[in-house]
Amino acid sequence: MYQDIEYSLDNGIAVITLNRPKVLNAIRVQTYTDIIAALKDSEQNDDVKVIVMTGAGGKFTAGNDLRDLLPEGDLKGVEQGVAGIFDALAAMEKPLILAQEGVAVGIGANLLLHADLAYAGNSIRYSLPFTKIGVAAEGGSSVLLKEAIGAKNAADLLLTGRFFSAAEAEKWGLINAAVEDGSALEHAMKAAQALLQNSQGSIRAIKQLGKAEGHHERVNKAVKAEMEEFSALLQTPETQARINHVLKGGK
Repeated sequence: MYQDIEYSLDNGIAVITLNRPKVLNAIRVQTYTDIIAALKDSEQNDDVKVIVMTGAGGKFTAGNDLRDLLPEGDLKGVEQGVAGIFDALAAMEKPLILAQEGVAVGIGANLLLHADLAYAGNSIRYSLPFTKIGVAAEGGSSVLLKEAIGAKNAADLLLTGRFFSAAEAEKWGLINAAVEDGSALEHAMKAAQALLQNSQGSIRAIKQLGKAEGHHERVNKAVKAEMEEFSALLQTPETQARINHVLKGGK
């Protein structure tokens, strides 16, 4: 059913595993399609109470597969994928828990803004490298990140594109805990098991009440505006040169 992810359901916990380990689980158009379908299926399946997302091979994700952003790539598919995944996340009523190891770049870091709980291995490297490759921020991070960690911290991460650590993410409240490398999924599953013991109706009500008024529409509006800028910048020679430099092994 799925090409780029593994999906399992056991005792009320659905686990979505990004599964392109040879490319650090980079997210191509097919991956977006798979993730969106898995999120929607989980949301609609009464047997699913909690959703856990992780990555294969000791890595979460290297972010967007940059080959999709070349002239011969599928930019329209990327735009639809980004819009679709964050639309699904904004509408989700069931709790989402992230278990992240190794690297979480771009969308991998942005997912922290949309998850309910998150655990990361101590040595994980996060990055929002949009200025490094010459595109706009995505995933609503242009507006949601400053609300989560403060305007100056958000500007630091978004404008420099630097790597940041699990310790920093924990300090800012982006993750619940930085844990021993290799144990993030174990911690996420323990948290999921704890949620299963509680009233599911109560959990969903609390999650919905905690969202700002018009949250779904606001996220979609932000993502749409971001992708318009993203697409415009992508057409420039500078951005294409930056992407090709990265693809050739540059930093």
